[in-house]
Amino acid sequence: MSSVKRKREDPPSADDDMAELQKLSEVEYDRAAIDKLVEAYTHGPHDEPPPTGATPVLHCCPRAYEDDFLREPVGNERACGRDQGCEGLRLQGTTGFALREFTYPGVPHEETRAMCLLCRRLEISKAFFKSETGNTDACPAIQIADHYNLVDVPGEYDVRDCIVSGKKYTGLQLPVVLHIRSAYTCHTKDGVRRLSQSRMRCPGTGDSLEQGPFLARRAALVKQAALSENCHPVT
Repeated sequence: MSSVKRKREDPPSADDDMAELQKLSEVEYDRAAIDKLVEAYTHGPHDEPPPTGATPVLHCCPRAYEDDFLREPVGNERACGRDQGCEGLRLQGTTGFALREFTYPGVPHEETRAMCLLCRRLEISKAFFKSETGNTDACPAIQIADHYNLVDVPGEYDVRDCIVSGKKYTGLQLPVVLHIRSAYTCHTKDGVRRLSQSRMRCPGTGDSLEQGPFLARRAALVKQAALSENCHPVT
């Protein structure tokens, strides 16, 4: 066997390894390029602040505007995109029905049917409490609602019936009504079934409802149970 062939078959020695390491330590890298590459792979798309001028639009939805969507569709209006899964069919203490789709002021209809107001409130509430019970704050670029409600203004909503980010940012920049299935009652007007937010406080109207929809619902159930047992209703 020739000396050349033996040299090719012999494993690298410790001296060879040290020589290779010495060569690598002498290589000059483009530190700036590496830093940019590391930055790109260690930050997700939501970690970057929104670019200037790209702040998400928030739509103001007054109570009177929302009230007009708490009814069944008429004419060429479209029903909630969830059809039989509509929250209007799942209300407590009242006869429910599928509501009309909810759209924001001045925003044209999309080809795909949108959710109704109650379904939208439900999804916002679920996202809010999921973030609220998490261990970290939501990224400032995340927004779980595209609208907000006016609070503590005559004829609008009470902040106690709304959800909003407090010390911890949960994806809500401004108050949005909390979805509660027991907050509504049903009535018919001009042959059209409608919902009334009768168990929600309404500032400036002399409404004496101080307990809010949760306890109002409980009080109604207690009275109903008392009447069914032929005893005096509990007040």
